[in-house]
Amino acid sequence: MSKKIYNGRFIASTDESFVLFLIGMRINKIFSFTKWVPVFRAMGPMIKELYQSPELGFIHTEFLLNWRGVTLIQYWKSFEDLEAYAHGKTHSVAWKSFNQKIKDDGSVGIYHETYIIEKSASEAIYNNMPRYGLSKAFSHIQVVSKTDTARRRVSK
Repeated sequence: MSKKIYNGRFIASTDESFVLFLIGMRINKIFSFTKWVPVFRAMGPMIKELYQSPELGFIHTEFLLNWRGVTLIQYWKSFEDLEAYAHGKTHSVAWKSFNQKIKDDGSVGIYHETYIIEKSASEAIYNNMPRYGLSKAFSHIQVVSKTDTARRRVSK
Protein backbone atom coordinates (compact mmCIF):
# COMPACT_ATOMS: atom_id res chain seq x y z
CA MET A 1 0.00 0.00 0.00
CA SER A 2 1.66 3.20 -1.11
CA LYS A 3 0.99 6.52 0.51
CA LYS A 4 -0.01 9.53 -1.55
CA ILE A 5 2.94 11.84 -2.13
CA TYR A 6 2.11 15.53 -1.87
CA ASN A 7 4.40 17.28 -4.35
CA GLY A 8 5.63 20.67 -3.23
CA ARG A 9 6.05 22.19 0.21
CA PHE A 10 3.55 21.64 3.00
CA ILE A 11 3.42 22.47 6.69
CA ALA A 12 1.71 21.02 9.72
CA SER A 13 -0.61 23.44 11.42
CA THR A 14 -2.35 23.45 14.79
CA ASP A 15 -3.70 26.18 17.01
CA GLU A 16 -3.58 23.95 20.08
CA SER A 17 -1.00 22.87 22.62
CA PHE A 18 -0.14 19.18 22.47
CA VAL A 19 2.17 16.56 23.94
CA LEU A 20 4.95 14.89 21.98
CA PHE A 21 5.75 11.51 23.48
CA LEU A 22 8.64 9.30 22.36
CA ILE A 23 8.51 5.71 23.54
CA GLY A 24 10.57 2.76 22.51
CA MET A 25 12.48 -0.37 23.24
CA ARG A 26 16.08 -1.39 22.67
CA ILE A 27 17.14 -4.99 22.22
CA ASN A 28 20.26 -5.41 24.35
CA LYS A 29 20.62 -9.19 24.01
CA ILE A 30 19.73 -10.10 20.42
CA PHE A 31 19.30 -13.85 21.06
CA SER A 32 17.02 -13.38 24.07
CA PHE A 33 13.96 -13.66 21.81
CA THR A 34 11.71 -14.84 24.64
CA LYS A 35 12.43 -11.57 26.44
CA TRP A 36 12.21 -8.89 23.75
CA VAL A 37 9.56 -10.32 21.38
CA PRO A 38 6.78 -10.05 24.02
CA VAL A 39 7.83 -6.46 24.78
CA PHE A 40 7.70 -5.63 21.06
CA ARG A 41 4.31 -7.33 20.65
CA ALA A 42 2.78 -5.58 23.69
CA MET A 43 2.69 -2.23 21.87
CA GLY A 44 0.31 -3.37 19.08
CA PRO A 45 -2.79 -3.85 21.24
CA MET A 46 -2.18 -0.53 22.98
CA ILE A 47 -1.88 1.35 19.68
CA LYS A 48 -5.01 -0.37 18.37
CA GLU A 49 -6.92 0.62 21.51
CA LEU A 50 -5.72 4.21 21.24
CA TYR A 51 -6.81 4.61 17.62
CA GLN A 52 -10.20 3.04 18.40
CA SER A 53 -10.79 5.30 21.43
CA PRO A 54 -10.31 8.98 20.51
CA GLU A 55 -11.74 10.03 23.88
CA LEU A 56 -8.43 8.91 25.45
CA GLY A 57 -6.69 11.97 24.00
CA PHE A 58 -4.30 10.12 21.70
CA ILE A 59 -3.93 11.75 18.28
CA HIS A 60 -1.39 9.83 16.17
CA THR A 61 1.79 7.74 16.18
CA GLU A 62 4.70 7.14 13.81
CA PHE A 63 6.88 4.00 14.00
CA LEU A 64 10.64 4.15 13.50
CA LEU A 65 12.55 0.89 13.26
CA ASN A 66 16.28 0.74 13.88
CA TRP A 67 18.87 -1.99 14.15
CA ARG A 68 18.33 -2.57 17.88
CA GLY A 69 14.68 -1.72 18.34
CA VAL A 70 11.76 0.56 17.67
CA THR A 71 10.72 4.09 18.59
CA LEU A 72 7.18 5.44 18.44
CA ILE A 73 6.60 9.15 18.08
CA GLN A 74 3.20 9.89 19.57
CA TYR A 75 1.03 12.99 19.64
CA TRP A 76 -1.41 13.51 22.52
CA LYS A 77 -3.95 16.23 23.29
CA SER A 78 -2.59 16.75 26.82
CA PHE A 79 -0.19 15.44 29.45
CA GLU A 80 -3.21 14.55 31.59
CA ASP A 81 -4.56 12.28 28.82
CA LEU A 82 -1.18 10.57 28.44
CA GLU A 83 -0.83 10.15 32.19
CA ALA A 84 -4.36 8.74 32.51
CA TYR A 85 -3.60 6.17 29.81
CA ALA A 86 -0.34 5.19 31.53
CA HIS A 87 -2.33 4.43 34.70
CA GLY A 88 -5.14 2.66 32.83
CA LYS A 89 -5.70 -1.08 32.61
CA THR A 90 -4.12 -1.91 29.23
CA HIS A 91 -0.83 -0.14 29.90
CA SER A 92 -0.71 -1.25 33.53
CA VAL A 93 -0.99 -4.92 32.49
CA ALA A 94 1.87 -4.50 29.96
CA TRP A 95 4.02 -2.64 32.52
CA LYS A 96 3.42 -5.30 35.18
CA SER A 97 4.33 -8.04 32.70
CA PHE A 98 7.56 -6.25 31.76
CA ASN A 99 8.55 -5.93 35.42
CA GLN A 100 7.74 -9.57 36.18
CA LYS A 101 9.57 -11.03 33.17
CA ILE A 102 12.45 -8.61 32.59
CA LYS A 103 12.83 -5.93 35.24
CA ASP A 104 16.61 -5.47 35.61
CA ASP A 105 18.00 -8.47 33.66
CA GLY A 106 19.37 -6.22 30.88
CA SER A 107 17.94 -8.19 27.94
CA VAL A 108 15.72 -5.39 26.70
CA GLY A 109 15.50 -1.72 27.55
CA ILE A 110 12.52 0.60 27.34
CA TYR A 111 12.40 4.36 27.43
CA HIS A 112 10.17 7.35 26.97
CA GLU A 113 10.51 11.10 26.71
CA THR A 114 7.64 13.57 27.11
CA TYR A 115 7.52 17.10 25.72
CA ILE A 116 4.68 19.56 26.33
CA ILE A 117 4.46 21.77 23.24
CA GLU A 118 2.66 25.05 23.83
CA LYS A 119 0.52 26.70 21.17
CA SER A 120 2.64 28.20 18.36
CA ALA A 121 5.82 26.57 19.71
CA SER A 122 6.34 24.05 16.91
CA GLU A 123 6.93 24.13 13.19
CA ALA A 124 7.38 21.54 10.47
CA ILE A 125 8.01 21.38 6.75
CA TYR A 126 7.44 18.50 4.34
CA ASN A 127 8.75 18.48 0.76
CA ASN A 128 7.41 15.81 -1.58
CA MET A 129 6.26 13.65 1.32
CA PRO A 130 3.14 11.74 2.29
CA ARG A 131 1.35 13.10 5.34
CA TYR A 132 3.70 12.27 8.20
CA GLY A 133 4.22 13.19 11.85
CA LEU A 134 2.69 16.51 12.84
CA SER A 135 1.04 16.89 9.43
CA LYS A 136 -0.77 13.59 9.92
CA ALA A 137 -1.70 14.42 13.51
CA PHE A 138 -2.94 17.91 12.68
CA SER A 139 -3.65 19.97 9.57
CA HIS A 140 -1.62 19.51 6.37
CA ILE A 141 -1.44 22.81 4.49
CA GLN A 142 0.48 23.96 1.44
CA VAL A 143 3.15 26.60 2.10
CA VAL A 144 2.15 30.21 1.41
CA SER A 145 4.21 33.38 1.85
CA LYS A 146 3.28 33.80 5.53
CA THR A 147 4.46 30.20 6.27
CA ASP A 148 7.51 30.20 3.97
CA THR A 149 10.16 30.14 6.73
CA ALA A 150 10.57 28.33 10.03
CA ARG A 151 10.52 31.68 11.87
CA ARG A 152 7.18 32.64 10.28
CA ARG A 153 5.66 29.24 11.05
CA VAL A 154 6.57 29.50 14.73
CA SER A 155 5.55 33.15 14.96
CA LYS A 156 2.20 32.89 13.20
